[in-house]
Amino acid sequence: MIKIKRLYEEGKDFFAVSDESPFYPDGKGGQLGDRGTIGPARVLFVKESGGEIHHKIDRPIEIGEYDFQIDLTRREDIAVQHSAQHILSAAFLKIAQAQTLSFHMGEESSTIDIDSPILTERTIEDVEDLANKIVRSHLNVEILIVDKDEAERMNLRKSISEKVGQNVRIVKIGDFDTAACGGFHVQNTGQIGIIKIIDWEKVKGTLTRVYFVAGARALKHFQKCIFVTKALQKALTCSLEDLGTRVESLIEKVKFLSSQLERLSQEHAEAIKNSLPGREISGYRVSFYEGFDGVAKALLKSHNADLMVCKVEEEFVLSSETLDCAQIVSKLKLVLNAPGGGGKKRGSVKANISMEEFLNALEKAMGVKE
Repeated sequence: MIKIKRLYEEGKDFFAVSDESPFYPDGKGGQLGDRGTIGPARVLFVKESGGEIHHKIDRPIEIGEYDFQIDLTRREDIAVQHSAQHILSAAFLKIAQAQTLSFHMGEESSTIDIDSPILTERTIEDVEDLANKIVRSHLNVEILIVDKDEAERMNLRKSISEKVGQNVRIVKIGDFDTAACGGFHVQNTGQIGIIKIIDWEKVKGTLTRVYFVAGARALKHFQKCIFVTKALQKALTCSLEDLGTRVESLIEKVKFLSSQLERLSQEHAEAIKNSLPGREISGYRVSFYEGFDGVAKALLKSHNADLMVCKVEEEFVLSSETLDCAQIVSKLKLVLNAPGGGGKKRGSVKANISMEEFLNALEKAMGVKE
């Protein structure tokens, strides 16, 4: 049973508060929190605040005692990811002499920040190999409760925080890793299945953030990668080994064709700018164009009208060297009841109308006196 002593609302969210709870809080030790049910309500999030446990629930309940149920499948996944983190952190320390400074567990992947500004592919490969060797070794994972003095005499991977009380919870993975930790863990490293590093990036100057998945998450990641690469291989009619080269070749080709298209658009714009359809509005020559976006963008940069109007990517763009586009757009927004903005030489308005309808609205806007 769980005893709910207080309830409150924050916006549209409901919270049930207890002094003690079987639900592990989110964020504690970098770990995800438990999910499940309290009576008829589903638990969506759990936080610890002011010595109390706050359960975010999907519906209001009354103060009192309730049966609860914890999502054990989720808890098992959390245990797999957390034990995988301990193994990875120990592997980075042994292979690269890099200490883990922080850990965050996400719903799809997890990260560790290690105190090394550079990681090579060889280092990643060596760390993965060692980590998965430990997984395949089926080492027992022991949970020990010892006093602080005894804990400090153990070969801990990381020193104990001063905030820790007299009794310390130690997680010991065979003779491979020993660390203070209050989270969930597997009983045997074989339960993890596999650990896979999926990405890494430099952060905060001297740190590297390593992204990883383990267990069922790793299987899902591999499945997704295989489906994507198979689809690319089929579309590009090449083998997996040739996929990278083929994609690089296509990227270079796209860059070349894009530059050619931009040059042709500029040349075409230059050729047609003197023969564009136009209309005189409030004594000003207004030219307009509706066609290829590249040509429109080139005309907005170079034209012979008092005001150039182009329809570009579902919005009307105005350009002028003599008129104040900001003022025109401000009036157009009122006439069309549409969003827009811009500066003195260029502005835009989003409106799902034809060019003719827009020009009619422009006549009204330019006819409005300040």
